[in-house]
Amino acid sequence: MFTQKIIVIFVLLLSVSFCGNGQDTASSQIVEGEIQKTMSHEDLYALHSPKKATLLSVFLPGAGQIYNKKYWKAPIVWVGIGTALYLSQEYRTQHQFWRDQYIRRVDNDSTTIDDYPNASDASLKDIKDTYRLQMETAYIVARVIYILQILDANVDAQLMTFDVSDD
Repeated sequence: MFTQKIIVIFVLLLSVSFCGNGQDTASSQIVEGEIQKTMSHEDLYALHSPKKATLLSVFLPGAGQIYNKKYWKAPIVWVGIGTALYLSQEYRTQHQFWRDQYIRRVDNDSTTIDDYPNASDASLKDIKDTYRLQMETAYIVARVIYILQILDANVDAQLMTFDVSDD
């Protein structure tokens, strides 16, 4: 159920990112370049706010990249976070299964049926601990990707007004 929600959200966000405004990219860049030449640095900063890009990324991962017109980065963010969350849920399910198997083994109840009689207590505990570690690592990776995409949106927005001309 959780993975289906992630997939639906991913597809919706992906479809939004590829919706264009109908303008030719080259001509819109020329027009933007001409506007940037006639405007002061403060006016450009007001038009393209790093604060807005950061807040958009905080509330909706990838939105800051779309705001910065770096459309190709948004699907990378969505796939990265989605994959990490999907894997964390898979590892969580496996961890719970092996935790239950380990508890069955060590509960000292003679009526409990052991599904893995050939496995040792230590091997069941190792499997359980391995899946827990993988689950926690996947959560950490999702958080790192989330934080990096916020920083990326902020830095891209700050560099939008950076003058790279020979002057």
